[in-house]
Amino acid sequence: MNKDTTQAELIFQSIHLIQKLRHDVGQVFKDLSDGISEYIEEPAEKDENDGGSNKDVSKDKAATQDQKDTTGPSHEKSEEHHEKHRAILKTLKKSLETISHDFSDLEKTGANIGPVQMFSNIDNLSLDPVDKNTVTHSQLLQSYKWTNKMHELSDQAVTILGQNTLKRTQSPKFTNVKKLKGNTLSAWVAPQQTVDQCLSVLNQDHPGSNFTWSRPLGGCAALQIEIGKTLKAVVVLRGLTIEWVKIKGFDETFKTDDGQIDIWSSSRYQVFQKLTHHAEAASLHYYAPTKPDLAIKSFVMWLHGFSNLFSVPCQKCGKYLQNNMPPTWRDYRNRKPFHDVCRM
Repeated sequence: MNKDTTQAELIFQSIHLIQKLRHDVGQVFKDLSDGISEYIEEPAEKDENDGGSNKDVSKDKAATQDQKDTTGPSHEKSEEHHEKHRAILKTLKKSLETISHDFSDLEKTGANIGPVQMFSNIDNLSLDPVDKNTVTHSQLLQSYKWTNKMHELSDQAVTILGQNTLKRTQSPKFTNVKKLKGNTLSAWVAPQQTVDQCLSVLNQDHPGSNFTWSRPLGGCAALQIEIGKTLKAVVVLRGLTIEWVKIKGFDETFKTDDGQIDIWSSSRYQVFQKLTHHAEAASLHYYAPTKPDLAIKSFVMWLHGFSNLFSVPCQKCGKYLQNNMPPTWRDYRNRKPFHDVCRM
């Protein structure tokens, strides 16, 4: 028999004996309560009869005289009291013997139960009788279940993402090592001269926009784009691959108080926050690892379509504003403007 199964049976048997012991103890107190009440009830009735009305005094005296003449009924009542007392003591003795027997059985069963193995100090929290402290234990159990569920979903996500042919990472866990050896000059390891040449061509192809770039951290280029008098954008490039996009209003800045470039803070306007989400989706849509320069040109051309953000209506509903928002979506193929709810 399994050890865990034996321990479970012993614990179940101990719980059953505890329930039986509690029932027997309750029965003892019930028997004592019933016996005392019967013992007190008869003298109380006698006092109540003595304190009754005195309407017929002659009848009471006659009854008293008859009682003095015949002492037989009084003797029978005394014997009846003794019988009740003996019955109460007998019942009490039997109940106490049953309790003693159950208690000895419980001690024998409890002695066979081994100590509970604590896996960590967290298990001791469940032994705390204070209710306000036991909440921590339940929350930890819930966090443990949630973590296990997250691991399961992560494994499923890795399986699904492993089937994708477009890999944006050099990790050998997700990319074939043979392909990496044959394609060392990839988009993310492009030389700085190649990146600068590509950005210079973009600046010449879009005369209505202003392109400036710098490398505050050495390797990655931070490209700042000003499109007319409408918006500003910062694009972080790792080689020729777009890694990060942020869009703000024309009256906002990407500089911190100490003059450093700020690529993390979002715009204070909801319309440009929405544009940032669309630009992140567009950077993934135009991603082309085999032709990274074409991917950047296509993304910048799509971004340049927002130069008339506040001056053109939606192609579907014909309105300039929808839910107090201009058309914040541009089609990937023809750059036609649509509201976020009209593009579906």
